[in-house]
Amino acid sequence: MQKNSFRNKLLSKLPLLVFALFILQPVMDVISFWMDRCGMGNSITLILRMGVLAATMLLGFYLSESKRIYYATAGVLGLILLCHVFACVQAGYRSPFTDLTNFVRVAQMPITAICLITMIKQNEDSYKAMRYGFLVNLLIIIAVEILAGITHTEPHTYMDGKGVMGWFQNTNSQSCILSMLPAVAVVLVMQRKGMKSPAFWIVLLGGMGALYAIGPRLSMIGLAATGLGLALCIVIIDRKQWKKAVVFVVATFAFLAFIGSSPMMHHQQIYETVQGDRQETVDSIVSQAKLPQMKEEGVSENELEVRKEAWIKSLTPIYEKYAPDFVEMFGLEKTMEIYDYTYVITDLTGARNKKIQFSRLLMDDSPASARLFGLELSRFTVNGNIYDVENDFHGIYFLYGIAGLAAMLVFLGYFVWLIIRALIKNWKQYFTLEAAGWGIALVMCLIHAYFTAAILRRPNASFYLSAVLAAVYYLVKIKKYSVSAGQKEE
Repeated sequence: MQKNSFRNKLLSKLPLLVFALFILQPVMDVISFWMDRCGMGNSITLILRMGVLAATMLLGFYLSESKRIYYATAGVLGLILLCHVFACVQAGYRSPFTDLTNFVRVAQMPITAICLITMIKQNEDSYKAMRYGFLVNLLIIIAVEILAGITHTEPHTYMDGKGVMGWFQNTNSQSCILSMLPAVAVVLVMQRKGMKSPAFWIVLLGGMGALYAIGPRLSMIGLAATGLGLALCIVIIDRKQWKKAVVFVVATFAFLAFIGSSPMMHHQQIYETVQGDRQETVDSIVSQAKLPQMKEEGVSENELEVRKEAWIKSLTPIYEKYAPDFVEMFGLEKTMEIYDYTYVITDLTGARNKKIQFSRLLMDDSPASARLFGLELSRFTVNGNIYDVENDFHGIYFLYGIAGLAAMLVFLGYFVWLIIRALIKNWKQYFTLEAAGWGIALVMCLIHAYFTAAILRRPNASFYLSAVLAAVYYLVKIKKYSVSAGQKEE
């Protein structure tokens, strides 16, 4: 009897607990920023995040009426972890604690998604709490950015003092978070207050302004996706509402009109200038060497070998300067072969391509088990330089092998399949403006995951992906639609 009474009280407070869980996210980010700024490391915030994850997991497991999904998830994650540890031991386990901590960061996303789904099943008001969590977190982030500017503690996105970050650390993670929040928040305020409300304009322009100001190219895509995406969805749902769509289009182009003055363009111009100067220096070195063609028909093997040696001799200082870790780990000649003897600076210094190349070489030099279950995280650091790839899906493969990547794709694919099946079944019912907001958030998150390493292995950003997946599940599997729900929202 007491157990049921406790459970009922917990269920009645569940929306409040879910809302509090959301508010904790930017708070933990700010604490992490200041602890790092004060030279205190991240151990305390790591413990805090682990504690929040453990509490979320225990709450979800306790409330679940079907615990098989929890046992199955634990089984899959446990098996992948054991196999990963086996692969790491074969290559020589250097830093187990760091590696295992990283695994927990990856596991957080599916665990949190499953727990949030359980909470929504037990009390559907938890879904409303999630929506308000997106809205309030967007306002908190904007407020923090303003406060950082007023107090002159703004760290800025780029070292040249451009870009507004606020008291947050990882640029791409923050870009992803800001790309996910506005669409959901704007739709909520639009439904509750209407487009004439000051709250609507604060959220719309504040969200777009934060995306414009932060700097990365993907944030600018997020700005366009929010405004133009919602405008398109409004017209698809009801053409008579085209005037509402025009508002979003105008707001979007009001920001894009000033793209030339944005932090993104300023940074790109500086980058291109620096790379151009480097390329001129390299071109001068190569032109003075008067190198023969490497690939030419009718040339004997001996002659090709002589030409190859000439190229290696001339390019050695270039490769030693721009790819020193590659040369140290894999040798000068092999490094040049990897890059096909190029002396194009953007190819040699491009971080994303460079890290993928490094990871492939590392995988080739590892036992066969690494391809199945991944490499240890510490092996991607050489001479203080980190070569952990900047693409999440690549990162999951290199860290957890084919097994880890397959498990992640199956999990994400399940929710994508739910969306596709629902739209095929009855698109008028499921294609609502509310669903469109979540859809834009999901698309932007997956785009960030493909082009950056800021989502699937970053707990502060992956939490929002978990929430989006839980929202997809609710809209497709839990929510009860009225007969006329195809055209009207609740």
